Amino acid sequence: MIAPRILLASLVLLGAGAFAEGEQKIATAADCTPGVSFWSLLGSVGISYASGQLQLEKLYAVCLPQPATPSDSNYAYNPDQGGKLTTLLKSADGQVLTTYVWSAENISGLWELSNYKVLGGEQNIKPLAAGNYTLEFQVEGAPFQRFAFSVSTLPSDDPYQAAGTRWFIDGPWSEYGNVFYQRNDPQSSLRFTVWVQDKAGHVQQKSMPYTAELVRLRDGAVIGRDESTLRADQHWRQLDVSFHLAGAESAAPLKAAALLGEDGAYRVRFGLDGKPQGTYSFNVSGGKIQLQGRQLESTAPVDRIVDYLYGGRYRSWWVLRADAASAKIAQ
Repeated sequence: MIAPRILLASLVLLGAGAFAEGEQKIATAADCTPGVSFWSLLGSVGISYASGQLQLEKLYAVCLPQPATPSDSNYAYNPDQGGKLTTLLKSADGQVLTTYVWSAENISGLWELSNYKVLGGEQNIKPLAAGNYTLEFQVEGAPFQRFAFSVSTLPSDDPYQAAGTRWFIDGPWSEYGNVFYQRNDPQSSLRFTVWVQDKAGHVQQKSMPYTAELVRLRDGAVIGRDESTLRADQHWRQLDVSFHLAGAESAAPLKAAALLGEDGAYRVRFGLDGKPQGTYSFNVSGGKIQLQGRQLESTAPVDRIVDYLYGGRYRSWWVLRADAASAKIAQ
């Protein structure tokens, strides 16, 4: 089923519970780099379907420095006093279109960006034209993270509404899938997440069948499978796929150990409404899923994917869709 946005925050926030013996903590004070959770960006950045205005909801960040002059309120970062935590909306040519100044507080080591004020007032939030944009996050004027996305439009084709334009946002939502298993425990079920949208010039909820297969490339064997029906609309919705053992009449869940037990290349094939939607390839080595792309430490910190689950205790793996990877190489 498609998860509501509140589950995204749960994945970021949950940090209770001790480690199982031998589990590895992902983030430490020594290697902590400021960043905004990729999960929260995908769940909280959007665009108004009818007005074309960028929409930002609550975000979560890690490793932000304590302001030299914190405010008198609970918010160490504050639009009116104390430290300044800002997000600049930039066009493809680098022009600053809108500046958002956040109220943010540190909650047990995790920074919650709960609300903002717009520099110059709300009237500075304009409809976005079709094109490429970047959100640049800054602390006291120093950039620490970028989030790129694009905007496209369609003419309204709703016979019951006045003629007009409909806006859509795209970028990482269609480019990435995510592999995850609870507490990074090999005996827990393997999950794959994608984001789904029905791009149309009128408001509708469309029922679509989907299929997902986990393939071992060594022999082409399908080791995990899931199929069901989802309901999609004009917004990006998170779809969590729980794999089951392929061919198992009991629909037994596929445990992560079935994947981790054999090193090699694997691929997820995702289909929607009877059509191939994307393939997502990754490798297992030494009994571990290997990081790739923008999760690697070789990526500049401003462009690195911040994956901060359960208080930094565990991680998930972001896998670039095959044709998205080809498009980035071509650029």
